[in-house]
Amino acid sequence: MKIILTIFVLTLPLFINAAEIKELSLTRCTEDALLYSPSLSALGAQVKSAKFSETASKSAYYPSIDFVARGTWVSEVPELQIMNITQSFGDNWGYSVGPEINYILFDYKGRSGSEKSAASALASAQDEYEFAKKGLVLNVRQAYFAVQQSLERIYLSSEQLALARRQLQDVNSAFKAGSKSNLDVSMAQKQELRAQINLTSARSALGVNLRELFRLTGTDYGLNPSYPSDWRVSEDNASTLIKADPLEQTLALFLKYYTFDFDENSSKITSIAHMADYYKYLAQSMGSSLYPTIALSGGGYAEYPNGPIKEHVLLARAGAYLTFPLFEGSKTRSLASAQSAQGESMEFQKSDTLDSLKKLFYSSKSVFEVLLKQTALTKQMIDASNTSAKLTYDAYKAGTLTFLEVDSANVSLLESKISLADIYIEQLNRLAVIDNLGRGDK
Repeated sequence: MKIILTIFVLTLPLFINAAEIKELSLTRCTEDALLYSPSLSALGAQVKSAKFSETASKSAYYPSIDFVARGTWVSEVPELQIMNITQSFGDNWGYSVGPEINYILFDYKGRSGSEKSAASALASAQDEYEFAKKGLVLNVRQAYFAVQQSLERIYLSSEQLALARRQLQDVNSAFKAGSKSNLDVSMAQKQELRAQINLTSARSALGVNLRELFRLTGTDYGLNPSYPSDWRVSEDNASTLIKADPLEQTLALFLKYYTFDFDENSSKITSIAHMADYYKYLAQSMGSSLYPTIALSGGGYAEYPNGPIKEHVLLARAGAYLTFPLFEGSKTRSLASAQSAQGESMEFQKSDTLDSLKKLFYSSKSVFEVLLKQTALTKQMIDASNTSAKLTYDAYKAGTLTFLEVDSANVSLLESKISLADIYIEQLNRLAVIDNLGRGDK
């Protein structure tokens, strides 16, 4: 009975910690961010606005029908006096009520330029939305990778702390037996304290990275970022135990992006190209005011008076008119030229952005290739450091080395393991950039 009770007491903290473990996956974080993002929603609203503007621009090709009501008053009505008879031509009061139709027959690219500019603005807004969507995915991935990095540092630091505590216990036992000095105990205690500091620092960084992830996703997933820890570490005072996607598993899923080619038709590039078209067509639309405009109009009206006759009458009226600008001080020409210059500016911006994205894409590929080589070398270093740490500690216990060499070997091993985790994270960041700017085969 005592044995069963002892086992229960020893394993109780494990059950408590297991109940607090909460999973955090990259897939869910990405989906939540896409649903939540206020900036993405704002761009979505801009797409809607551009769509309505495009629809409005097409209406210029249709006739406009209005209901017109006019009331008139004149102070003096012409009169004609013949003999002793006075005849008034009209009345002081009058009105005209009825439907009227107007249609622009010719405006020299005024309507077509307006429609094309609106369509270009819509295409630009849609491409900007798509690029922002990909950018949001990239930001979420990078924030999640930072969380994974902190979790790995916590796990590795906890292993180092456990080792430091075991070695401190060994040194204390040897000191009590008289085989080790007080300096050895002090060095072992220093090693344990440094491991605790590293662990605390990693948990603090995890809290910061979690808050950034929460900001992007709009939810905290029930996680308390005050003093979180990795699920592989048993910590009674941890606010939350987090289980993220395994780092190497995430890397295996992202390796496919390395084969991607640079996307010359990236949504960012096409968005700028469409904006250049927008200004070009807008300049055409504005410039149309320099040319004649021909329009037709007609309608049916209930009127009073009927010319010079004081009577209510139903009339039909139709006509055509032409307008031609004679002088306006170069206002229209200057406005059209300003829009053309804006279009030229967007073309240069497109070239500059293309060069910048290419540099980022190919730099990420080059860095990733170097990181692959660093991975192999770091793994060899970990094996060597692990062997060195074991041999150093054995030599220390045999009395041929001091604890300073033991501490140095342990630090070297920890740094090698953390370096490998950091390299994995950097590989993921580079692959995420390649995916963001690249294009894979269908």
